[in-house]
Amino acid sequence: MPPRGARKAALDALQPPEDAPIKRKPDEQHDLLSPRRQSKRIKSIEQLHVKPSSPLPATPGEQSASATRKTRSPRKPQTQGKGPVVVIKEELEVKEEEIYTETKDAVVEEQTKTTTKAARKGTKKDKIEMPLRARTQGLRMFVGAHVSAAGGVHNAVNNSVHIGGNAFALFLKSQRKWDNPPLQDEPRDNFLRLCKEQDYNAAKYVLPHGSYLVNLAQEDKAKSKQAYDAFLDDLNRCESLGIKLYNFHPGSANRSSFPDALARLAKALTNALSATKTVVPVLETMCGHGSTIGGSLSEFRDLLALIPKEHHARIGICIDTCHSFAAGYDLVSPEGFQAFMKEFEDMIGIQHLRALHLNDSKAPRGSKRDLHANIGTGFLGLRAFHNVMNEPRFEGIPMILETPIGRPPSTSKVIPSTTVNEPGEDDYNEEGNDDEIKLKKTAKKKQAKKPATAKTELVDDFSVWAREIELLESLIGMDLESPKFLELEAALSQEGRETRDKHMEQYKKKLEAEEKKQAKGQGKQKTLMEMMSNSKAKKKATKKSRDDESEDEGCQSC
Repeated sequence: MPPRGARKAALDALQPPEDAPIKRKPDEQHDLLSPRRQSKRIKSIEQLHVKPSSPLPATPGEQSASATRKTRSPRKPQTQGKGPVVVIKEELEVKEEEIYTETKDAVVEEQTKTTTKAARKGTKKDKIEMPLRARTQGLRMFVGAHVSAAGGVHNAVNNSVHIGGNAFALFLKSQRKWDNPPLQDEPRDNFLRLCKEQDYNAAKYVLPHGSYLVNLAQEDKAKSKQAYDAFLDDLNRCESLGIKLYNFHPGSANRSSFPDALARLAKALTNALSATKTVVPVLETMCGHGSTIGGSLSEFRDLLALIPKEHHARIGICIDTCHSFAAGYDLVSPEGFQAFMKEFEDMIGIQHLRALHLNDSKAPRGSKRDLHANIGTGFLGLRAFHNVMNEPRFEGIPMILETPIGRPPSTSKVIPSTTVNEPGEDDYNEEGNDDEIKLKKTAKKKQAKKPATAKTELVDDFSVWAREIELLESLIGMDLESPKFLELEAALSQEGRETRDKHMEQYKKKLEAEEKKQAKGQGKQKTLMEMMSNSKAKKKATKKSRDDESEDEGCQSC
């Protein structure tokens, strides 16, 4: 047994002297700091810490470890030697884990918001309103309307379903400007998909309308090229969408002669047919105002004679009831209607009839005014459309309403009207969402000058087309002398009486003014011929002599 005090002396020998420095392990140099240096280090680490931009989701093991670290209480400060030493390693780990978790949660939350927003946007885009009426199945007459394609051509399909149409027309792009963006893949694919889902045969019963700016009979070369390029672009869009028919206005001769204008139109059509494969340009009958081409059926006959026969199968004609009536054709009486159809078949050929535009007329027959009225309320009346809906030669072709649907605003929720003469002429295929298009339209309205006389802003009531489609379909096989028909005819006639009287009065005044002008001109010419016949002859001879002298001088100067 060791002597008393030997064990204590041995232990004292192992203890370091009090003034000796405390020795630490290398890995403890950063863990054991004074409280002041500890706070500075924590602050500097927080300032230098960078949040990960796209953190990876934590694995189950990491999540459990994180939870364990969060619940573990930090160590109490340990005192070694003279001053207190605080261990902060685990505190820093816990703090970094909290920052990482908060960043990950924020990213996930942002991704969730983006996904939800996109889902809502897609739902709004594909949303189909409850139809105003169901489409009638099994009919041989395919009636529809010129619907809006605002927001994309695919929206026209849903708009047609909304009114119960079995055919429809649309604008493939803005018809009020020359420069338009190309057709995008998404609207094209959606159009094809919706046509298939809603059972629309785009090759037969979809009839796009051409731009009002295009005049293929244009004499100016630069403008003619601009018109042709826009026309060809529309034909190519039709073929991309699986559409076979394309309706457009023949154009105007302007100051040139009709034969020259027809020759230019025929050349443009021939070139366009050579540049495309399947689409059929469909020329629309016009009201015959001024130098407009297409008022007389004979003008289409002359046009076909200028186009090579190999292209004739791809040339179509669309009869617009309002236009042809305003041009002077009788479509009201059964005899007059049949005479018109016989002239069409003899001059053009019934095989070229590809579509109809169904519009009543606010102006009387022969007025040469393009003023569309609702079915049965104009000068054509319900009997003219009874002729149309019971004509076997009109079976299987698109019959498109272009009647006005603008109505005074009411308490019901409706869309601001853009109707002028033909419905939907300000609704176009602009790429972008509905909000962007509304902003563009609002900006245009603000820039436009307000008229001196404020007019009531109309709103589009699409139920008008739904009712007119139902009305036209009901005329099939209806007896003209039945109480039902007579009641409908009387009610619609009364509805449009005031408008008809107004335009009839204007037409009569116009005829009277023309007769007076013609009579006055004839009388003045007769008086001058009697009084100044010798003087005119002398002036004519003098002018001819001067012209001859001028020509001679011109030749000499060459």
